[in-house]
Amino acid sequence: MNWQKLQKIIFVAFIILIIGSFLTFEILGYDIDSKEIGRYLKIFGIWAPLIFILIYTLGTTFIPATPFMLIAGILFGFKYGFIYIFIGGVLSSIIVFLVSRKLGKEWVEKILEHRYFVYLNKHNKKLEDSSIWGIMILRMTPIMPAGALSILMGVSRIKTKDYIIGTMIGFLPSTLLTVYFGSLITKII
Repeated sequence: MNWQKLQKIIFVAFIILIIGSFLTFEILGYDIDSKEIGRYLKIFGIWAPLIFILIYTLGTTFIPATPFMLIAGILFGFKYGFIYIFIGGVLSSIIVFLVSRKLGKEWVEKILEHRYFVYLNKHNKKLEDSSIWGIMILRMTPIMPAGALSILMGVSRIKTKDYIIGTMIGFLPSTLLTVYFGSLITKII
């Protein structure tokens, strides 16, 4: 088996894993116990924030981020919870973007060259020019899960630098609001 075939198989498996994980999480639910996670993180002492960032980075590659954002606000408060979530969210998005770029970009571009995909290919080419604003808007609106957006952008023509900047700015509003809400929960309860 040559590298290109293996690359396609790995990319399709990666997409199926992410979609399957999101669907499983949606079906089985949001039954996450923040107190249990807090007790588990206390074992790590001063390393707890780093462990949380790592769990968030890897976990949100495959499941929605909102429960983690709330938990960060509950466990670490608004300021530190926001910092940890922001770092983990950006890292998670970059990982999915780079994996998709490495494994799927060439394959998708070959598909878009087909005459039936001329319209999509035209939009893909536009991403090279005005991508920071587009990514910011897509990140701010709840149109699709962050992982799916990262995959789509990874196989597009968007520049990596523009993707990272747009993602960082676009993550700010939802991250601020959700972590703040999580930190308020501790004051109410």
